[in-house]
Amino acid sequence: MRLLRELLEFPVDFDEAATGQQAIEKVSGGGAYHMVLLDISMPGRSGLDVLKQIRQLNPELPVLMLSMYSDEQYAVRALRAGAAGYLNKASASEEFKSAIEKVLSGAKYVSPLQGNLLAEAISEAIDPAMLHKLLSDREYQFACMLTQGKTMTEIARELSLSVKTVSTYRARVLEKLKLRTNAEVINYCLTHGIVM
Repeated sequence: MRLLRELLEFPVDFDEAATGQQAIEKVSGGGAYHMVLLDISMPGRSGLDVLKQIRQLNPELPVLMLSMYSDEQYAVRALRAGAAGYLNKASASEEFKSAIEKVLSGAKYVSPLQGNLLAEAISEAIDPAMLHKLLSDREYQFACMLTQGKTMTEIARELSLSVKTVSTYRARVLEKLKLRTNAEVINYCLTHGIVM
């Protein structure tokens, strides 16, 4: 937060949340926030899930997603889910400043790489090596958790779903990726750098 204060050329007040649930509670508590900086990997809930809930609570509140993961894996998903922008934590400080100022002005922030990714995402052809782009956010999350070595029961518990519902996500992932086993899903994810 100190770094952000130094970067921005105007006075800024910050409020912090350690978990996704805390972020949701702060936003729903009626605080006068101008913007949310949200980590895609928060304890307890996926940053994309938290983003969607914040958008339901306050559709006018811009959310800039932060991540240590590559733009290729999450930028388009975050923007589709309603983020005002997506920024890799490894970005230069000037890019942080530019992104924050742009989002605070009411615009969307998209880096040149993200612009290319968005253009590819709306193109008609899906490269067979990129079948994971067909997965819904929840299916993608399931595949990531499976790749982390979590069991169906653990995944169900973490997502607050029944094992039967998680099994349905598994079946959809297998179908969309044209695979047959969990081991093949894990191998696919590792090969394509899909991790959370």
